[in-house]
Amino acid sequence: MERCVVALTSSSVNEEAYSEIQTQLDAHEAAPKLIIVFSEIDMLWFFSQKLQNRYPDAVVIGSSTYINYNSEGYSHSGASVMAINSGIEVSAGLLFDIDRHPIMYKEHIRLALEKLSSYENTCCLEFMTAFGKAEELVLDTFEEVLEGKGITVAGGSSGSALERKETFVALNGEIYKQTCAFVFIHNLEGKIGFYRENIFKPTSYRFTATYADCEDRTVMEYDGEPAAEILSRALNVTTDKLQKELTLHPMGRIVDGSINITEANEVLPDGSISYFATIYNHTKMLLLETDNVRRVWSETVQRVRNDIPKPSFTISVNCLSRSRLFENEGCFGEFVNVLRNYGNFIGVSGYGEQLNFIHLNQTMVLLVFE
Repeated sequence: MERCVVALTSSSVNEEAYSEIQTQLDAHEAAPKLIIVFSEIDMLWFFSQKLQNRYPDAVVIGSSTYINYNSEGYSHSGASVMAINSGIEVSAGLLFDIDRHPIMYKEHIRLALEKLSSYENTCCLEFMTAFGKAEELVLDTFEEVLEGKGITVAGGSSGSALERKETFVALNGEIYKQTCAFVFIHNLEGKIGFYRENIFKPTSYRFTATYADCEDRTVMEYDGEPAAEILSRALNVTTDKLQKELTLHPMGRIVDGSINITEANEVLPDGSISYFATIYNHTKMLLLETDNVRRVWSETVQRVRNDIPKPSFTISVNCLSRSRLFENEGCFGEFVNVLRNYGNFIGVSGYGEQLNFIHLNQTMVLLVFE
């Protein structure tokens, strides 16, 4: 039996889609300890329930996604499944009410931790629903419980088709809103590598957030001027054209030599700008621009190969905006092909990425299992 198998369907008909997935899993004699499922919104509950019923001893965790992609290909419709059959130990849980009080459920993290035999070569894979501005609250909760234990938290905010402003996560046959689903994965057969890929580079423009509403994730002023005015001037566009331009020019802050990307959500009529991640007062920010994407892909492949020459399987968390950029450039299929360097893989595309208790935008996070 293979350690890990993946399956993909592009059908939007529940029974037909599940039959295609189950046929692929059966062909590989899957007997999973962990199942990861990503799907279009209206299919997630059906798949989560069917897979849990079929594999009652497995942890089944999942998320809605903008696009499905794995070793078998990619599709906006249908579902994508990874079944991990051996070499892992898992324990899962949920954090509720994440847009207000996820800290009230920190005991759920501790209870899941107690079921593990070791913290060595262990990660916490998490998926949380989007649009609640909850990511930093959830990450603070994980950090409070996990600090000093050597367990890396990695995952993403769930995705959806662009016209849907709701997302869902799933665990063990049920789906949830305003919730974070998580699973601890202890790799019994080697280490776990964590990588983030950034396709943007700094421009010459630097600003300081001098007036920001952190709770609302809105910046009113950079360097004492209305945020929209100063960025419009830097990009040489009128403020009514700024929204589109900011998709290719997100903001970034340098922390320990890495750029943490923050994507603009909306340019507001009063000249302020709302973001998909929190920008704190007095934070020094860089205006970014697109780098050479294919070179960045190649550099990531080399980094992973240097650390883990023979990956067993990989989980990719790719920002929805990156997915759309690759689609617009006609290279999403090429992106999927590059990911085949990392063994069998599965990916989710949503509204945010998380790694090491940091919430990111327009980034890809990779979890690579030896």
